Amino acid sequence: MTSQNRRGLITGTLAGAGLAAGGMIFGQPTAALAASEGLVVITPSGDPTGVTDHAAIQDALSEVNRQVLLSAGEFRINQPIVVRSNQRLIGAGAQATKIIQVGTGHGITSVSSSAINYVTIAGLSLIGQYVPTDTPPADGPSGIHLAPGPAEGPSNITIEDCVVKNWGDCGVHLTAVIASRITRVQSVKNGGNGFYVTKTATAAATSLSFEACYVLGNRKNGYELDYVSYSTLNACAVDGGLRGYALYNCSAVTLTSCGAEVFTDVGFLLRNSRGCSLFSPYTFKGAKTGIHIGASTVNVTIGGAVQSDPASATVPALTNFIVSEAGSSAVLWGVTRTSPNALAGKTTNLDGTA
Repeated sequence: MTSQNRRGLITGTLAGAGLAAGGMIFGQPTAALAASEGLVVITPSGDPTGVTDHAAIQDALSEVNRQVLLSAGEFRINQPIVVRSNQRLIGAGAQATKIIQVGTGHGITSVSSSAINYVTIAGLSLIGQYVPTDTPPADGPSGIHLAPGPAEGPSNITIEDCVVKNWGDCGVHLTAVIASRITRVQSVKNGGNGFYVTKTATAAATSLSFEACYVLGNRKNGYELDYVSYSTLNACAVDGGLRGYALYNCSAVTLTSCGAEVFTDVGFLLRNSRGCSLFSPYTFKGAKTGIHIGASTVNVTIGGAVQSDPASATVPALTNFIVSEAGSSAVLWGVTRTSPNALAGKTTNLDGTA
């Protein structure tokens, strides 16, 4: 039997089958992905004011059930692109298709008085005007800001293979997302959080998945989740910023093989949360605390936590690796650490490593 390597399978039989079926190979859209009706293809105009490109993209998204393909090149916009339910905005790849905000608003946003369901944003870079050395504006724009009406929630939001950088507030800001996925998205040098998920007055976020996302050099937290339930972060990473991962009022959120490096406060912070789990959390050269479990956070599971290379000539060693406040509860095992722990909460140390 003739053997065939993995590359051969991808470029041979499987690739042909995928293209024939109208699928996506490594996040790149094929023509068959979109229905023949409702598909719009746009190329950059070269207008530096942002008026022409914004008008072209917004006109293409003026109706629901639209799929807009952006060709390679630099698009300039002077105001936010508004997406509505049942729409796709897909570029030729994050290095190829760039949307540059030359105005003052968000990059991509929604109509805040209505629902926003079944939206896909993929294969592009969104670039704002914020300079990382500046003080972030008090109410700055975000790269992607999807916030529905108070009684609504975004359902099935997909963001993949994107770079979001240089925004005054968050790279990605999502409100009350449900059954949604963020995959291979980079949030870089923004004035707020890399990714921020919160709730409306009546709806929280549930069934949310972050996969292989990366945060670099943001002013605040890498990932901040407020009122999020039964959701996951898998193989995500943070370099720099105040905190790597900050969970507030969350339930049954699981982080698996996620890392935080060179943070200035806490690698992993959990407050007022319950039933959350950290499996193989990793810290590298953090400045203060590796993992902090707040007073009202209970039933936490932490397994296989690793503190790696905690000190350098410019970054002091962590004061503590794991801190649990009185009133918290956690089960720990398989901890690899150099710095001491400070465990004031109710802690079950299964193998003595903590």
